[in-house]
Amino acid sequence: MIFLLMILFVVAVALAVAWNARVVVPADHVGIITRRYVPQHPDRSYKHINPHNARGVLARTLSPGAHWLWPVVNSVDCVPRVHVPTDMIGVVTALEGQNRSGRGRLARHVDCDNFQDGESFLLGSPGSPGSPGGPKGEQGVQLRTLSGGQSYYINTRLFRVEMRPRTYVPPGTIGLVQAREGGVRPPDQRFGRHVECDNFQDGEAFLAGGGEQGRQLAILGGGNSYDINPELFDVITVDNVAASREGLTEAHLREISIEEDYTGVVIALDGAEPEGEVDGAVAPRVPGHRNFRLPWVFLANGGQRGVQQETLGKGPSYALNPWFVRVMVIPTRVLILKWHNKQQSEADNYDADLGQITVKVQGRFELSVDLWQNLQIPPKVAPTLVSQFGGASTAGLGGLVDDPAPMKRFVRDVLGVAVTGYFNEIAMTNSVFEFLDSYEDVRKNLTDRVKHALGKWGVETLETNLGDFEPVDPSMLDALKAELIEEMRGKTLDQAVKNAEREDVIDKYLARAEARRVGLDVKAEVDALGRDNAAMIRIVREFAGFDVPQYIGGGGDISAYLSTMPLPAVQDLLARLRQLRLDQQLTPGPGRQELTADGGGKAQDPVGTEQAVDTADLVGAAHDAADGEAASGSTDESWTERPSGDGH
Repeated sequence: MIFLLMILFVVAVALAVAWNARVVVPADHVGIITRRYVPQHPDRSYKHINPHNARGVLARTLSPGAHWLWPVVNSVDCVPRVHVPTDMIGVVTALEGQNRSGRGRLARHVDCDNFQDGESFLLGSPGSPGSPGGPKGEQGVQLRTLSGGQSYYINTRLFRVEMRPRTYVPPGTIGLVQAREGGVRPPDQRFGRHVECDNFQDGEAFLAGGGEQGRQLAILGGGNSYDINPELFDVITVDNVAASREGLTEAHLREISIEEDYTGVVIALDGAEPEGEVDGAVAPRVPGHRNFRLPWVFLANGGQRGVQQETLGKGPSYALNPWFVRVMVIPTRVLILKWHNKQQSEADNYDADLGQITVKVQGRFELSVDLWQNLQIPPKVAPTLVSQFGGASTAGLGGLVDDPAPMKRFVRDVLGVAVTGYFNEIAMTNSVFEFLDSYEDVRKNLTDRVKHALGKWGVETLETNLGDFEPVDPSMLDALKAELIEEMRGKTLDQAVKNAEREDVIDKYLARAEARRVGLDVKAEVDALGRDNAAMIRIVREFAGFDVPQYIGGGGDISAYLSTMPLPAVQDLLARLRQLRLDQQLTPGPGRQELTADGGGKAQDPVGTEQAVDTADLVGAAHDAADGEAASGSTDESWTERPSGDGH
């Protein structure tokens, strides 16, 4: 009986021990074991967590379910498993482990099943037979993080897990990354060395690949979430840019889109030193960087800093690092630039520095005129304009820049100077009225001047429109009118002088023609009658046409005039006429007598000497001679058209 009772007692004790030794870990929990009444492990480096089965809190844990442990030696605390919500990550801090060997703040990674195997973390992952195990875990913040949307059976006495939001970059924007850990970059290097590390989600690969502290060349694309350890990297997005100390704004973090009728001129803020450092130089193209999306390729292929020959056109958005490039938009559409009185709202226009053109002519007359110039900038010319007229600085931040300053300087210093210089030139060499009268020439020459000035820069000149010239001072109109009247009067007088000079020239030509005609007539007479006879006939002809003064003989007749002539002259004249009649076989005209020295008429000399000369026969002989000459074919009209009248 006693034996039976003893057996029952032993069984009862065994059942009681077994019942107390059974440990059930609920679902979604983990069991943390603490051992008592056992010897300590000789390795005293683990003061809080014991990777062995020695006294203290054990590194290993119990998963959900039933487990058998000595009830007195072991005690189990069941704690909830670690759940990392979606859109969060778990940043793990080891409370036990080796001291960090490096200079960084983060402990190196140890393969330990996402920190669920505490023993492997502390002792190192076992290696293959005959080879040493992996590195032992270190205290402090760990490189690896826990991904969201999952639960982990982690010994919370060994690891502390802090929930942090995943890094989210909104669509249409970018994320900039700064490394808080890594090597120290050289002083002349603006960016840390590029390392492929799965968009900065693999901190171990970043550090193992030689990643350096500071700004990174790679960026994070928009519309994605990233499991990035915030203890290793700082990520700047549009959501936290206001808190950054980099001088960035939301505009810097937006993807760059080039609108239609524009081109994007790229200024690289980092790269090789430009050769020669020539003002206005443009860096050559570099292959392989996908429109500057891969800046590390640009640098590796020898890309130079400064204005780039390659431009960005209309098309997809460009996710570019604003620490690396600046994009300046230049219009490629047709620009209409105006020289006129500007309003305050036009201060940012490209032609803001082009006021109404004022020209001072003759040193005192001021004329104003408006001008419209159409031009177009080809995309290949835009980099040169930016390089020469500002915007090429490689200091400061990048991003998309819509700054009209380079275009305003180009318009002012090239186009404005050309137009102003042209009007100043013509104002010095023309009067007011010449200036106004030559409007079309002014417009044409101005177009040529503008085309030449813009052509040197490769800019296309399309159309030049010139307004009307108007006086700046309205009272100047009266002075202009008075001067115009005087100038027109002077022009009229000048024209009259020119006309008189032309008439003199015409008279000279007519006189020369008449002289030639008379010369031909005289020549014909001389050929027909002889030199002396022709001369005599012309003398008689002239005598026959004389108007004899009334005081000679009192009758105004040629006979009275002959009576006043000396007798030898009259006799010589009669002899010549008689000989002419005989030589030319002239007959007396009707009613006329033949002249003889002793004819029926008597002529008295001035002293009263009686001579056998009939003055009427003399006149008749002259007319007969004229008739005979006409009959012989003379061309002189004075012989064929005799004057009518008595004795004439």
